[in-house]
Amino acid sequence: MLNIGMIGAGRVAEVHLPALHASPVLRLVGVHDSDAARMAARASEWDVTAYPEMQSMLESPEIDAVLVLTHVDSHLAIARAAVAEGKHVFVEKPVGREPDEILELERLASERGVVVMPGHNYAYLPEFARMKRLVEAGDLGRVRAIFVNYVIRHPEEVAKDYSGVIEEVMIHHLYLTLALLGAPLRVIAGTPTTGWERHEAEDQGWMTLDYGSATAHSFCTFAVEDMSNSPWTFLVKVLGTEGSAVVDFRSAIFARALGTLPYALVPYEESYGNELAAFAAAIEWDVPLLSTLGDAAAAAGLVEAAYLSRTTGAFVSREHAGRRLW
Repeated sequence: MLNIGMIGAGRVAEVHLPALHASPVLRLVGVHDSDAARMAARASEWDVTAYPEMQSMLESPEIDAVLVLTHVDSHLAIARAAVAEGKHVFVEKPVGREPDEILELERLASERGVVVMPGHNYAYLPEFARMKRLVEAGDLGRVRAIFVNYVIRHPEEVAKDYSGVIEEVMIHHLYLTLALLGAPLRVIAGTPTTGWERHEAEDQGWMTLDYGSATAHSFCTFAVEDMSNSPWTFLVKVLGTEGSAVVDFRSAIFARALGTLPYALVPYEESYGNELAAFAAAIEWDVPLLSTLGDAAAAAGLVEAAYLSRTTGAFVSREHAGRRLW
């Protein structure tokens, strides 16, 4: 068994918990949270040790690996501290905002001989693995278009704990597109005026990645729910000259809230178990990760480019203002 310490016990921890409990090789033994009351409540509810000081968790010989489930602002600092103590690290998306800092974390992990895995859970969906396999084999012909849509309404009370949808959610769109087509030539993006009453971040966003002969179109909204007869709750679609493929979260759904979502999207919830199984396999058997810190760095650069494009209204290329973004 690999003993796991959880750093951050908010809403996303509620989705990781069932995946940990179902794992035959990962065992949650400790929790740390900056909110002392929440930490105590979670420790009692989960029957694990509360670590009031994060460093004491990182130094504990009982802990083999940590899950970093805090806000993006603290991800890299916590991950670096854990790597320094020789712990394996799973860090939720987005890993960070600066591509160079993410790549530096990758270098430090390699030096220490530990696994640092980004929380790119959608990459571990079996349906996406099939899609990637078909694209790489050429079975779909030449890919001309990719569409990635996320349409799930979030109340402002939930959204206020996060930054805008481009950074928080469309990071998924980006690492999936990178896995299918690699790095784009340029990107253009935009956001409408937010509909939140007090939260200043965008509640909707869109971007198009230009690949020359192909385009990847992504959209995300926290503002509305799709109640049509064919809802785009979360959908990835690839259109090629010889075929097409799709990933759809609504292939299994039922009425039970968990984490930030008001209903149970079974493929989404299963993806947490899939990625934690991949984390364990990378630690125990050196199995390569499907989505790496290098992918996280590229996605961070594309997020930066998207926000630059939103400001200028123009395409942003890979080389921008004398530096490479992705």
